[in-house]
Amino acid sequence: MRKGWITVWGSAAAFLLGLAVGAVGDSKATKVVTEQVEVPGEIPGEQREALQQREAELDERNIELDERSTELDAREAALQKEEQEVAANTIGEGVWTVGVDIEPGTYRATDVSSMCYWEIRQTGVTGFEGVINNGLPGGGNPSVTLSEGQDFQTNRCGEWTKQ
Repeated sequence: MRKGWITVWGSAAAFLLGLAVGAVGDSKATKVVTEQVEVPGEIPGEQREALQQREAELDERNIELDERSTELDAREAALQKEEQEVAANTIGEGVWTVGVDIEPGTYRATDVSSMCYWEIRQTGVTGFEGVINNGLPGGGNPSVTLSEGQDFQTNRCGEWTKQ
């Protein structure tokens, strides 16, 4: 009879122990669900919000930089056009036929040396009879007005730019 009671008491104790372990296990599971769990590789909430704010600021800055880049591209294109126009209206040393090599108009030289010589001749006429005008300015910024049917010769005068 004593053995029977031990078995009953042992079974009851095992049953109660099982209930206690189950209850403890359930409370831990509930705790895990209700607590915020850090997942490896995941950014915590405050840092995530700060990063999202920084991303928004960087997106705005990228938009500003794109707009600035577009403005600079437009300015560069305008400057290149102006430089091409200046180059097309600038002549250096040599003989130029007006209306063929260069456009008619008034040209001014800058940084003229003391050895500068220029001459306007009637196209196709040789010798002294063809000279319409010439100059030996010896410095300064001389200007000439050129028309179709003329040749313009310049030596040691630097560049002439159409005005």
